Amino acid sequence: MAGRTSLPIHGAPPRDDYNKLPEEQKTQINEAFELFDNNDDGRLDYNEFRFCMRALGFELPKQETYGYLTKYGIPPAGWPAERGECTPPWRQFTLQTTQAVAGQLMAKRDPMEELRRAFRLFDVDSKGIITAEDLQRVSREIGQALEDSEIQNMIQEFDSNGKGGVSEDEFTKLMMSKK
Repeated sequence: MAGRTSLPIHGAPPRDDYNKLPEEQKTQINEAFELFDNNDDGRLDYNEFRFCMRALGFELPKQETYGYLTKYGIPPAGWPAERGECTPPWRQFTLQTTQAVAGQLMAKRDPMEELRRAFRLFDVDSKGIITAEDLQRVSREIGQALEDSEIQNMIQEFDSNGKGGVSEDEFTKLMMSKK
C-alpha cells in the first residue's frame, strides 16, 4: 500500500451557527434529522443526509455532500476493524454534525432570497402574483382548507392595486412586517 494517503481524521464541525439559530429553526433541523433517520440509529447515511438537507431547503450538489462526508463523516456503528479505514461513501452523519452543517448553511441564507423562494411555492405557474386559486391549493396541500370568503378577504387585504392577487413585492413586505 505504498503511496496511499490516509484519509482525514473525522471531527465534528463547530456548532456556533447552529447555537445562534432561533429555537424554531433548531427544531426544524432536529425534526428533519429524525424524519430521515430511517432506521433510528441516530445517524444519517449519504442519501438520508441529502434528503434531510433538501427538506430544509438546501439542494446540496453531490460533490459538496461528499466533501462533508470526507471531512465530518464517521464510520457506521459496528464498522469491522478488519475492513480497515471507512471510506467516505460508507461514512455517516450524527445529529450534531447535521446540526452544525445545517446551521452553517442557514446562517448564510439571504432572507430576501428565502422569501422569493417561498413566493414561488405559491406562484407555481410563474404568473407574478399569488391568486385565490394558489392560496386554495396550498391550503388544501397542507390540510388547512380555508373558506373561499376567507381567501378572498386575504387577497383583497394585501392586493394593494387591485390586480387580483398578491405580487412578490407585496408578499415580501407582508412577510418582512411579520418579523
